[in-house]
Amino acid sequence: MNIYWLNTHPSAAGALAYAAEELQRCLQIMTGAPVNRAAGQQYQPGTDGLWLGLFADFGLRPASDHPLDDEIHLAVENGHGLIAGANPRSALMAVYRYLAALGCRWVRPGAEGEFIPPAEAAASVHLHEAPSYRHRTVCIEGAVSLENVLEMVDWLPKVGLAGYFMQFREGFTFFDRWYSHRSNPLKTPQAFSVEQARQFTQQIEAELQKRGLVYHAIGHGWTCEAYGLPCLGWDMESGRAWPPEFLHDVAEVNGKRSVPWDIVSIAALCYSDPQVQARLANCVADYAAAHPQIDLLHVWLDDGFNNKCECARCRDHRPADDYIAILNQIDAGLAQRGLPHKVVFLAYVDMLWPPERERLANPARFVFMFAPISRTYRQVMRRPAELPAELPALPPFERNHLQFPSDIPSLLAFLQGWQAAFQGDSFDFDYHFIFNGLYQLDPGLLKLARVVYEDVRELRKLGLNGMVSCQLQRVFFPTGLGMYSMARTLWDETLDFDFLAQDYFASAFGKDGGRAQAYLGRLGEALDLGWLKQMGPADEVSAGCRAALQIIRRFLPVIRRNLQAPHACHARSWQYLYVHAQTTRRLAKILLAKAQGRPQQAGRDWAALKQFVCEHEDEVQPVLDVWGFVEAYEKLVNDQPAR
Repeated sequence: MNIYWLNTHPSAAGALAYAAEELQRCLQIMTGAPVNRAAGQQYQPGTDGLWLGLFADFGLRPASDHPLDDEIHLAVENGHGLIAGANPRSALMAVYRYLAALGCRWVRPGAEGEFIPPAEAAASVHLHEAPSYRHRTVCIEGAVSLENVLEMVDWLPKVGLAGYFMQFREGFTFFDRWYSHRSNPLKTPQAFSVEQARQFTQQIEAELQKRGLVYHAIGHGWTCEAYGLPCLGWDMESGRAWPPEFLHDVAEVNGKRSVPWDIVSIAALCYSDPQVQARLANCVADYAAAHPQIDLLHVWLDDGFNNKCECARCRDHRPADDYIAILNQIDAGLAQRGLPHKVVFLAYVDMLWPPERERLANPARFVFMFAPISRTYRQVMRRPAELPAELPALPPFERNHLQFPSDIPSLLAFLQGWQAAFQGDSFDFDYHFIFNGLYQLDPGLLKLARVVYEDVRELRKLGLNGMVSCQLQRVFFPTGLGMYSMARTLWDETLDFDFLAQDYFASAFGKDGGRAQAYLGRLGEALDLGWLKQMGPADEVSAGCRAALQIIRRFLPVIRRNLQAPHACHARSWQYLYVHAQTTRRLAKILLAKAQGRPQQAGRDWAALKQFVCEHEDEVQPVLDVWGFVEAYEKLVNDQPAR
């Protein structure tokens, strides 16, 4: 069998060559036969083999000429024909879509998340698809090794995701959390430097470029980087005092200009000050000029709330008006330098209240991001049918005395307010797989998977063109159904959830996949770990815990029987499910002790569970973020508010 990739576009050559390599690799595994790969300069109709290239190589016209829009075309008959994409990224996705039609699945990042079944080489696949949404991106969070991020980047196009977002300038805090092993005393901390983080970021950028993926960057840190203070994360650090000569630029709150808790990333500035605005705008333009590889440059203000400047010049208008004024200066600076970067701005905490006076002078430069971090994840982000025609009115903007809603209608009212001020490109920036979502509260993750699926299907109705998921990277414990359903539904919003789930479990677990799905469904119905946040009736909680323990006990023989499944993907899925059963059993006992008024026993059980996950971290590291696990449950078990 032959594969020809068309080397007619120098800027696309790397991604197309990689797509051809992936097609060759997988077909050789599937067929057990050699597959030849060669570069070509022109499509030769009638030549046997698979031809891989861009739409233009085959005389095809994409429906959209937007550089961020994907589209694929497969016309393969008996193993011969065309695999084409509107751009290099799309061509790689077309390869994976073709392989998926032959039965391949990627149930989690990494080699052992890859299910490649035997198949005939002479397959026929005919389809033409464009994703339902433009923005389909994962954002770094949690604790990660370089390998974790590279495996995630590799996984993205396999399931139809299009981009990756590196927060901060070098993502230092996320790497440092892993390499310092701050949540696992059984591991020896490794020295980790900012320079290493920068080298890691460069490696990640190279892997994104190799696949033609969309690169989002920065977000946090501009407000301190502009003053020579490297912004590495949110942790409190000694020796991080604000430069005294610039203290007058810091927000005045309660009559004083200071940095709250000495955390520079949450220090607000006097955003109405023309000198502050110019400093921020110049900082962004300088960085953009030095980093042409960034596609979407996120420009956010400080990461604090109820901390905005109360000086006479600032307090007569909303912070969002100053934000828009700063963005207009950034646009002017980028235009002056001839830089094409798209700039992402957001509605978030204090900035949920839209601007009253200012508007963007060049809307085409910008992409709007709606970040409803205070939302509930027990409800889908949709407009309830029982609401009247008008959404609730926005609450008054009371500077530094704001309360942020968790209910969906109120949050959608803020979205509607911003959409009245900006009608350009936009997406949802959401947090399903992080501390304040259902991720730690739904032991089977089936409920969360359905919420994500339904949330994605609502985006179009809300006027949003996709999602960037701000999340822990290792969220595949016990399964990756939530991530898989998010990815596949962003590609095709018409997919049926039950079909997705059944297909996923069959691919991840093999012949007993349906039984694994039913087990996790029963477990999720019996055990609501949300009770760790707010206890329900003691009898109800105790009954749920006992039911969960019985469900686990009865299913363990099925798990053990499958631990030696012949396919590595299936065997690894059952091994993760086995560790998950031991973990969930311990969580149920903690919850049972709390429900029965035995807090000391709950504390001892929590200490034992921490010991257990730390001892097994190497076994589950690719799928479970132990730092995130401890961070979340420490607060839940000890009745502290989740982050």
